[in-house]
Amino acid sequence: MNCKIKKFIYFFFIICFIFVFCFLVKNNKNHFQQIDSYRSVKNVFDVCGQNILVTFDVDDTLITTSNYLANDLDYSTWFKICVAFKYPELLFNKEKFEWLYGLVCKEANRFVFDPDIVSFISQIQRQGCKVVALTSMESGALGVIESMPKWRANMLKDFGIDFGEQFQNISFTTLSLHRGSYPCIYNGILCANQEAKGKVLGAFLDYFQLKPVKIISFDDQERALNSIKSECEKRKINFTGYQVLGAKKLHNSWNMKKAFKQLDFVMQKGQLLSNEQAVAF
Repeated sequence: MNCKIKKFIYFFFIICFIFVFCFLVKNNKNHFQQIDSYRSVKNVFDVCGQNILVTFDVDDTLITTSNYLANDLDYSTWFKICVAFKYPELLFNKEKFEWLYGLVCKEANRFVFDPDIVSFISQIQRQGCKVVALTSMESGALGVIESMPKWRANMLKDFGIDFGEQFQNISFTTLSLHRGSYPCIYNGILCANQEAKGKVLGAFLDYFQLKPVKIISFDDQERALNSIKSECEKRKINFTGYQVLGAKKLHNSWNMKKAFKQLDFVMQKGQLLSNEQAVAF
């Protein structure tokens, strides 16, 4: 057989193998039911009882913001590159970056994207269900915010969401330190402190000696749901996850130009502009 033909056949089979492998990996991912509103799963809340634990992510799951600069998950790669070139101190000065991040977190206007969830959380608490927030958020200070857990708990309370009565406040010292703090639970909010959510949930279950028959989790990130699902599988706990997309669908199209105006104003004036103010700046 001609050498060129042999090479062609060889590379053809290699390409086919790679294609099939990628297809199988893609389709082997865990897929979770996607919801835009909590009323669409009202029947789930109606049957939550004492042997069930429900977890809620916070940002873009319970509350959200339309501010361009505060929606860091929407940042494009090009935006990050432009920021690094214009403000290299944000890359090399940890305190400057934390000041910026904390100020944006503190000043961005937030709201409950689906008001129904406030009454649903109260409902399942009355039914005896164990309920916690489970967020990736830092568990210590962040720039201008002295305590991220306290800041977040007060914010949720202002919205009528209170997780704080079922579990005492503690730090999970068996887990890794990050920025001088351990993952913790504060007023019912599990702060993963950038640790994998499943791992932090496992530490929480162990510390409080909880053995729920089922865990139900709501999160906008599929990666987080996969992490929780893996922990539940290790513990032989039945798991159901819901990917909440309703908040993201309320966002306007991300605007890099306005986000840069907001960033410039923060760096120059120490204040965060609203989206509308960024138009006039």
